Amino acid sequence: MREGKFTKSLAETIDTRLKHIFGETATSVIYNYLQTSYSLPQEKIPERLDTFADGLNEFLSSGAKVVEKVILEDLYCNYGQKFQVKEGYRFTDYIAELRTKIEEDESPQ
Repeated sequence: MREGKFTKSLAETIDTRLKHIFGETATSVIYNYLQTSYSLPQEKIPERLDTFADGLNEFLSSGAKVVEKVILEDLYCNYGQKFQVKEGYRFTDYIAELRTKIEEDESPQ
């Protein structure tokens, strides 16, 4: 699997879910907050998921976990996978696990 395809899918899923939950204006506020407070432009989110998760958590507090879960459920569904909560996993752990699974599924046997 091409890394770019997964990264693009991740970026689109994050953007779509944020806009669905908060609307265009509030999503722009979130992106502006991430840019201003974390020097994280929207296009760099897939490359800096830890920073995204930290910023989202600071901005939304406990609501960040709900947003992360919605993003993860949608992303997993996009790849025909079922999202399951795992004890001790963080947002980035789920993304890394899905990325690995997709790469394994697409590699020649």
